[in-house]
Amino acid sequence: MLRLCRRFSTKTTSNSLTSALCVIGDEILSGKTLDVNSIYFAKRCFELGIQLDKIETVPDRYSSISSSLQSLSQRHDLVFTSGGIGPTHDDITYDAVARAFGGGLAYHEGTLARMRRIMSARGSATMPDPKGTAEEVALARMALLPANAEVVFPCDEYWVPVVSVNDRVHVFPGIPKLFEDLVDAYLPPLVARLSGESVTAFTRALIGIHQRESAIASTLDQLQERYAPMGIKIGSYPNWVPKNKAPETSDWKPTVVISVVGKDKEAVDRCRKELCLLLDGVDLSV
Repeated sequence: MLRLCRRFSTKTTSNSLTSALCVIGDEILSGKTLDVNSIYFAKRCFELGIQLDKIETVPDRYSSISSSLQSLSQRHDLVFTSGGIGPTHDDITYDAVARAFGGGLAYHEGTLARMRRIMSARGSATMPDPKGTAEEVALARMALLPANAEVVFPCDEYWVPVVSVNDRVHVFPGIPKLFEDLVDAYLPPLVARLSGESVTAFTRALIGIHQRESAIASTLDQLQERYAPMGIKIGSYPNWVPKNKAPETSDWKPTVVISVVGKDKEAVDRCRKELCLLLDGVDLSV
């Protein structure tokens, strides 16, 4: 069972849950590995109506991970992590999480049993054993979890759990396939329970225009001020257009693409139409 957060002091004016993602790994900061989990998480938050306020990348260092999670959990309803879970010396996320929230580590028997069952079914000859050979101990290290954590297995085919501590921090693996599948299985029901209501996704409209940003700045300022009480955010992005969204006129290319984002679909649509009219824009949303 997923436990609900006890307190909500960080909801935005649009009544959205707020979230943050802590990406953990020297390989990300050194440029060795491309962080695709952040992009995926951001998209899923958008689809579920979660206000993703921050993505923070930290090294494989106890103090960096712990301080990041302590800070993020004080300011957001949901904090997810990505990376630092594995059998080697540099996989320190579980330990850092335990240190951050005043707990120790303990082998989780349910995770060990699940590892053995799934690994055996896949033909593995080596099983996790905290008192076994060096390799067996290394495998068991992935079941050495914060002692005060809640452990959930959202995907039947994986032994990797989602580990939740402090009511807000949810620990995920960094392997993209695992991260994506676990997020897909874990996040929607969590959000539905925390919201206590049907989930309202964000809506985005895109408008292409052929003017300089400086020429439209005043109009955007006025519209943003007027639509802000409806939870609408207007963004301006020069020389950018999504693939396959431009009109089929070979000589037409927007110099600026404006985005309109919010949960109120009618307000988003009104703002889109007004921008098209005022700035001679082209609707790129369809």
